[in-house]
Amino acid sequence: MSRLDFDIAVFAVNDAATIGACIQSTDRACSGKNAHISVLLNGTTDNTIEILRDIMPTNAALTVYWFPVADKANAINHFLYELRREARVHICVDAYTRIGGASFRAMAASIEADPKAMIASALPVGGRSAKSVAANTMKGGMVNGLCYGLRPDFVHRMVEAGFRLPLQLYRVDGLLGSMGAHDLDSMNTIWDDTRLIGVEDARFALKPLSIFKMDDIRRQYNWEIRQARGRMENAAIKLLIYAGGYGALPDNANHMIRNWMMVNRPSSRTMREKYFMNMAVRQLLHSKDLKASRPEIISL
Repeated sequence: MSRLDFDIAVFAVNDAATIGACIQSTDRACSGKNAHISVLLNGTTDNTIEILRDIMPTNAALTVYWFPVADKANAINHFLYELRREARVHICVDAYTRIGGASFRAMAASIEADPKAMIASALPVGGRSAKSVAANTMKGGMVNGLCYGLRPDFVHRMVEAGFRLPLQLYRVDGLLGSMGAHDLDSMNTIWDDTRLIGVEDARFALKPLSIFKMDDIRRQYNWEIRQARGRMENAAIKLLIYAGGYGALPDNANHMIRNWMMVNRPSSRTMREKYFMNMAVRQLLHSKDLKASRPEIISL
């Protein structure tokens, strides 16, 4: 198999409203290049598959996988360990984005030009917070989880070391960023912002949320709960990786948060934060622990 320019994973869960535009823009960004798109459907139950069957990419090969559980960490692990192909750059995209035409070229070129860069993030356009998010991304030291590229050597070393993302982890991209900033060694290598770069010419857009649409209101509400959970995840992860490295992470994030809560109390600065933190804790206590699952290939 020849080496690809772009090895792309698109992650989706019930994103029928946006996945068509995402795949079409992703395909356009592969124009003139050797590329493959793996669509990873995480427990999807809507009509996403029917929409994908109506799409005919002209620039990249397309394979669709369906996982029985909705868990992004499980899908990322499977992509990096099982589906990854030899390429200039491995790219992760969320299915509710629209990708700029020069984005993949720019991310690949930036990683190849900077031997320290482990992860290269694209920048958002449009929306109230896009300008500040883009500025912070360009400062370095963070990963924009909606569209980013991974250095192949970094991924290879991660897999060789056996580091996997804990299942049911919300801030999966943040943990990948931590691994990149520490060059996979949190015990002996200090965090270096320059290993996580923003790429000026790599852009993506999002469909804006509306306060008049119930689905969008529900998405925002659930996002607030996940953000609260993410704060507990970060605290638990720091205790583990700075004492035992990334190999100390458990198979399931629920385990590490519950262990952390045995000796720590979740904090909140406002009544709003307290409400969503309480909801996150309630969900955690009632959450059933998932196990790793393998996907089936969907025939288009």
